[in-house]
Amino acid sequence: MSFAVIGITSAALSVGTGAYTAISANTKQKRAQKRLEELAKNSPLYKADKSIDDYYRQSLNRFNENTFQSQQYQMGAMNARRATAQGLGALQDRRSAIGGISKLALGQNYAMQNLGVQAEGQKNQRFNQYGNATQMKSADNQRAFDINTMTPFNRKLQLEQMKGAAAGEQFNAGLTMIGQGASAAGTVAAAKYTAPIKTKSS
Repeated sequence: MSFAVIGITSAALSVGTGAYTAISANTKQKRAQKRLEELAKNSPLYKADKSIDDYYRQSLNRFNENTFQSQQYQMGAMNARRATAQGLGALQDRRSAIGGISKLALGQNYAMQNLGVQAEGQKNQRFNQYGNATQMKSADNQRAFDINTMTPFNRKLQLEQMKGAAAGEQFNAGLTMIGQGASAAGTVAAAKYTAPIKTKSS
């Protein structure tokens, strides 16, 4: 077997092996990409915590209530008016009524002011509860956004980056093998033309 036949056979094997490797790698890459795409599509989603939603709504409703219309305030106001009415009924003569009415009115005003302070205190507590519920709701929304939107987007982005990198590597491998085959063919051709010519000796 001549050197030229060995060289051409070697070049053909290199090109053939390169083509087979490229086709095989491409098939494997497509299968892997398809599996990754399915995983990216089927990633688990986050469902907002119902208890946080309920707490947020209840806190918002309590915050929006008028504390001066609350049952506690209404009951306290009714008790203050009842005490004033009982006090007026207990005043027997004109002289005790003149001195006692101002004291009863002062007592009722004090009781109503105290109820107002308590109502505002309740309003502040409800505002604090609403603030806590808002923070919990915001954290829950951010978590849902991260799991349901950003993470799948990042997965798809990484997958596309991997596809591009794999395609580039495959292209480079194909070019390398083609270059090796061409180099081998060139070497064979050069060797054929530069081989010394044998002459018959006389």
